[in-house]
Amino acid sequence: MSQKFTGDSQFPHMYLSRPAVVIPETAVDNATVLSRVRDNFRGPEAEWEPVRQGVEYVLGRCSTQVRYVDPDQTLLPGEFAARAATACLFENGVEASEVDLLIYGGIARANFEPATAAEVAARVGATPLHAFDVTCACAGLVEALHVVAGYFALHPDIKTALVCAGELWREQVTYDLQSLEDVANLAAGLTLGNAAAAFLVTREALPAGSARLLGFQHKTLAEHYDLCSAPVDGHFVSRSKELFALAVHVPGEIQRLLASAGWAAEDVDHYVFHQPSQAILERVFGAIGARPEACVHIHSLYGNTASTSWAVALNHRLKHGTVNDGDKLVIASAASGFTIVCAAAVWES
Repeated sequence: MSQKFTGDSQFPHMYLSRPAVVIPETAVDNATVLSRVRDNFRGPEAEWEPVRQGVEYVLGRCSTQVRYVDPDQTLLPGEFAARAATACLFENGVEASEVDLLIYGGIARANFEPATAAEVAARVGATPLHAFDVTCACAGLVEALHVVAGYFALHPDIKTALVCAGELWREQVTYDLQSLEDVANLAAGLTLGNAAAAFLVTREALPAGSARLLGFQHKTLAEHYDLCSAPVDGHFVSRSKELFALAVHVPGEIQRLLASAGWAAEDVDHYVFHQPSQAILERVFGAIGARPEACVHIHSLYGNTASTSWAVALNHRLKHGTVNDGDKLVIASAASGFTIVCAAAVWES
């Protein structure tokens, strides 16, 4: 299930650009969230206290402090993603006409058809081209990178890919929690925030800096598919206790990726992971043996922005940290399914 690194002539040269990230301006703190849950509570006063404590426990355990939500109820995920895509093209000095392949890897979408990627392509003016969606829950953007590698290997005429997502959560998040069972199944939705992200994948290094992608790892433990779901016309549900327990499977996949690269855990300079909970990430990083300073934690700053969260984390590290030429990166996401996808890369300034 892994892509070999050394001596594999089939793996194409491919570079990941700096991501462009769009965060809404409207911040929603925990007090506001708890107030909304209280306003929706219909039970006796004596039953409210356990619900309140349960919600506060979940938010505290995840280290959730604030999430950002776009108040425009007419904003479409494709339009949101196109904002990030436009910024990405501008920041990396690439014209929309140069894009050969566009993949939308987000969860949020307005329609079953057409592909949201086609809408994004039209909005940014990237046409004609290959355009389609990849759906893999919160691992969609990382899996889209894997798909780009396949296209690059099969189609030498494809030189530039644009990967994006626009994660908008509205009616999927409910504040209607009436019992501890509701807290167990629905409270994870209260950590969700909105974000759009986009990045380029090219065959040559980009002047603004880019990461040379070296290989991937993917595994789905499908027997756990029912632990987390985001229905098209229903509320986000996550049996978080059981889902987070599956984090024990993540270190093994990261270690297999590292072994393929010939890296030790302490060699990696930046672990850029999906951000469902700081506590879960700390457990995974500890099991891997990662250096604390290499681990990027941003959940407390933005909440869980679903498929875009690792791109938001990378953007944050690039803007507020130090990323040097030759630094080793591991990108990873564990998502409902239960799917683990990860990639290794080296930064080139």
